[in-house]
Formats: sequence, structure tokens, C-alpha cells
Amino acid sequence: MSTPASEGFEADRWAGEMGERWNRHLDQFESSIEAFGTAAIATAHFKAGEHVLDIGCGGGPTTLAIAKVVGPSGSVTGIDVSPTLIETARRRGVALANVEFVCGDAATADVLGAPFDRLFSRFGVMFFDDPYAAFAHLRSLVKTKGRALFACWGPIEQNPWMSELASVPRRYLSLPPPDARAPGPFAFADRAYFTDILTRAGFTDVSFEACRGEQLFGGPGSTAEAAADFVVQALPIGDLLKEQPEAIQQHALEDLRAILKKYETPAGVRLNAMAWLVSATAG
Repeated sequence: MSTPASEGFEADRWAGEMGERWNRHLDQFESSIEAFGTAAIATAHFKAGEHVLDIGCGGGPTTLAIAKVVGPSGSVTGIDVSPTLIETARRRGVALANVEFVCGDAATADVLGAPFDRLFSRFGVMFFDDPYAAFAHLRSLVKTKGRALFACWGPIEQNPWMSELASVPRRYLSLPPPDARAPGPFAFADRAYFTDILTRAGFTDVSFEACRGEQLFGGPGSTAEAAADFVVQALPIGDLLKEQPEAIQQHALEDLRAILKKYETPAGVRLNAMAWLVSATAG
């Protein structure tokens, strides 16, 4: 649970610099997680005519993909807290009449068109400062018996793209142990914790399906050197290092390159990844 001092912290970050950073590296981010978004949409089994809310839509790729499935008799609203990403999404979706993009915090926003038939998110719900309150609000945005599908990262030890890379700053910096339930990519890796959040919010029939695949880190065709630069420039690991002396930054970059070199292939830097596809029904 968040405290008053931390209320809105993650939303503010994503509305500002984090959203802008994601947008700067949009092709690299989206291509690396595309397979998981495709799997999540397939698992959701959307039907023609359904009205869907896509939470944390980013630059809109999943919103646009869902729009093709629900067809002209259905609609998809993508919501994201980042004005920069919503601007990108609107440019991409300008030709589709059944798509709308809204800039707002899904944890609190009243979204035009609610209640929706379905809720969906690809890696967009793990950053709420107060997840219990956020999911209670999301429940209010979907019809009773409406279905939800949330993709979120599984245990960090099954995601070497994070577990191995995150070990590098700890070689040089004294860092506190990570809070497994803090807002961030792995906030819902614990199935019992996420089930409790959803159940208290009013969802039933919660189920988890493990989705395993690979991330092409840094994008298709990336070398270990290019992927390491992507880590430093685009991920929080780089934030931990940027205030350090140049010698430490250089050693850390060399360490990242050595790790990523193990996974380099002609197709790119391929790292195994695991996500939960979490299904639930609005009770």
C-alpha cells in the first residue's frame, strides 16, 4: 500500500521522463515484448462488437491490434498517463474509427464509454502506487461478468533479462534489497499477492497462465554492444549508474556487454522471459 508521501510517484514518473524515454526507444521496447502482447490478445479471445479498455497502452500497438479483432461494431479505448506516448498512439491510430486514446491515470480516471465489456493490459498495471485502490477503480470501469486479461512479468529469477542485468549495479553500488511488491515490472510476480488484490477489488475466477518466450533485447538484429547501450540509456539500471564516476560506468558497461554476449545470435540478443497472463471476471 502506498503512503501519502509516495502517492502518485510512479504516475508522475511515467507522465514525465519515463514516458518520454519509452517513446524515444519505442521500436526497441515494443519489438522486445511484442510476442507477449500477441499471446495476451490471443488468450483474451476478443469477439466482434466488444468494447475494450486497454490500460497502460503506451504507443498503442495492442490497442490497434485489438481494434482489428473487435471490428467496426466494437471499439477500443487506450489509456496511458504519458502525454508523449498518447500523442504517438493517436498518430498511429488516426485512420481507425473504432479507436480512441485518452491521456489519464487508469487508477483514478473516469473514462468515457465505461463500463466496458472487457479490460486488457500488456505490462501496464504493475506500476500503481496503491494497487488495491487502483484495481477497485478498474473494477468500476467494466460491466459485471466482464472479463479482464492482464499480462505482467513473472518471477524475476525466470526473467534473466532483469535478474542477470540487475546484478551489475550491485557489483559497484551499495543498494538496499529490492521490495518485491513495490511498483515496478515485477510487482505482481507473486500470484497470491495479485490474486488478493483482484479478489478484494471484486474480481472472481482469477487464473494464471505462464507465457514463456524470448525478448530480442535492444530490438531485432541488435549486437551485445548495442543492447548494452540500450540498457544504459533506456532502463533504470542506467539511472543507478549515471551519477557514478566514469570509471565505474565504463566497468559496468563492459560487464553488461559480457553478459549480453552470451545471448547474441544473428537474430539479435535473445534472452528468455516469462510472463503471467492473468484472467479474471468482474463479479
